[in-house]
Amino acid sequence: MIEFKDVTFSYPTKKEVKVCKNLNIKVEKNKVVALVGKSGSGKSSIINLIERFYNVTEGEILFDGVNINKLNPQWFKQQIAIVS
Repeated sequence: MIEFKDVTFSYPTKKEVKVCKNLNIKVEKNKVVALVGKSGSGKSSIINLIERFYNVTEGEILFDGVNINKLNPQWFKQQIAIVS
């Protein structure tokens, strides 16, 4: 399961602009999720956070209950599939 718990995120170059604020999402194991929305609504930012291109400003992202920052990045990327 991937879970966003109270995630707030701002890009380092635009700290005053919150892309996500107090975001809570649970994706159960073996489930498919589609992120749909207008351009600029944060879809790519959510994926970038899961792929660890960026770290959350506040809150945490958990994989099976463990903060993804504590996981081996190579192992973690083998556990997920992302299709653009």
